Formats: sequence, structure tokens, C-alpha cells
Amino acid sequence: MGETSNTLRGYRRELTKEIFEDLAALQCEIPEILGYVGTDRAKLERWCRKIYRRNLEEILRAVRQDGLIQIRRASFEQLKKSAALITQQYNRFLPPASSDAAASQAALAALTAAVQMPEEEVREVFG
Repeated sequence: MGETSNTLRGYRRELTKEIFEDLAALQCEIPEILGYVGTDRAKLERWCRKIYRRNLEEILRAVRQDGLIQIRRASFEQLKKSAALITQQYNRFLPPASSDAAASQAALAALTAAVQMPEEEVREVFG
């Protein structure tokens, strides 16, 4: 019941290369990984040297960098979805667009007049 070619057996579960990389990408600390698998640091260190030909700290640093990029990418995608949702909610409360050309022209003229108002008049109206 020792290590197989690419798995580390702990008393809780087996650790594969894929699971290890997923845990590292999630920014898990060494004690969390050890607790998840149910093994000790020496066994995990030997397993990393066997699988990656590097020590545990080096591998974690490298995989965590990839994980940070994945987290950033996921956050950006979520932000885009949220922005789209907020825009949809905002648009629901806008008055329906008028198909009346005369009303549209009048609204545009009123807006143009308001923008061109002298500052003193704006302060009188909104002050």
C-alpha cells in the first residue's frame, strides 16, 4: 500500500497530480493539502520530487501563479456577467422609447438648451 506511479495514498484519500494542482491553484497552504490527503510533509515532499523532479515549495509557487491567473480570469468573466445584468435591470426601469418623432425632437432640443444654459441660470434652477 505504498505510492503508485502518480498517486500518494494518505489515510483520508489518494492524491493525484491533477488534484494536487487543483488544490495549489486554489491557493491551498501545505497544511491544508496535508489535511486533505491525510499524510505528512515528508511523504508529500518525496512525492513531489518523484512526480515533478522539484521540491514542494517550488512546485507550489509555480502552480499558484497559474491559479492566480485563473482566479483573475474567472473574476473578470463574473464582472462582465454582472455588468450585463446590472445594465439589463437598469434598462427595465427606463421609460419606453418613443416612436413619436416630434416628441423625440422636442426632448433633444430641451436637452441641448439645458446644456447651453449659462452657469448662473443652472445654479438658479438646480441650486
